[in-house]
Amino acid sequence: MKMNEEKRMVDTFEVKHAIHVGDKEILFAVDNKKIDNPYMVCNCTWDNPLGIDHYFNAVVSADYLEMMTVFTRRVITQLEAVKAERDKITVPLQPFTPEHCIPNDNRQNLENKVVLIRPERLRPEYRTADKQLVLVTGGFGAQANARGRAVYTINLYSGKESRWNREDILGIVKPEYLPDWAKERLKQFEAERKAKEKKQAQAR
Repeated sequence: MKMNEEKRMVDTFEVKHAIHVGDKEILFAVDNKKIDNPYMVCNCTWDNPLGIDHYFNAVVSADYLEMMTVFTRRVITQLEAVKAERDKITVPLQPFTPEHCIPNDNRQNLENKVVLIRPERLRPEYRTADKQLVLVTGGFGAQANARGRAVYTINLYSGKESRWNREDILGIVKPEYLPDWAKERLKQFEAERKAKEKKQAQAR
């Protein structure tokens, strides 16, 4: 998200504190010209095709301590949500490192390969193995010596489809480091692909 280098504004309020945890960012903003309610707390997400800021659940008050309490409670709520999400994960969370993969370079064709997302491209709370392992399904950036950047993937654990840039890829996972759960998911994806192709063929 692009932000004003000097000030980040939400309407007439200047953002003083912003903490991003999980799928939301919690903002504390101030407009000293508003005598009645100069303090505001709101949530922000970018979960839309254009990546445009979406602000919601805004509350205002003249009481700084009240608004700071609201701000911290919302942050804690987000932390608890991420912890609950993590507790449901059934695979080892230890993140992968460069030694586990063949380093990414433009000479490689990444399509249909299991690759690792660079940890630094993930939010700190999501730098875990279940978020790193993805299967490349296409994109101009997946091709060898590609001029494009887009790499389309499917997460091996969640099945979620995502778009990354070529530089977000750490490398191709070395076969000896591919965990058993990921191998099973690959078999499942392949079975689903064949079933889909068979269904399409029968419909013709």
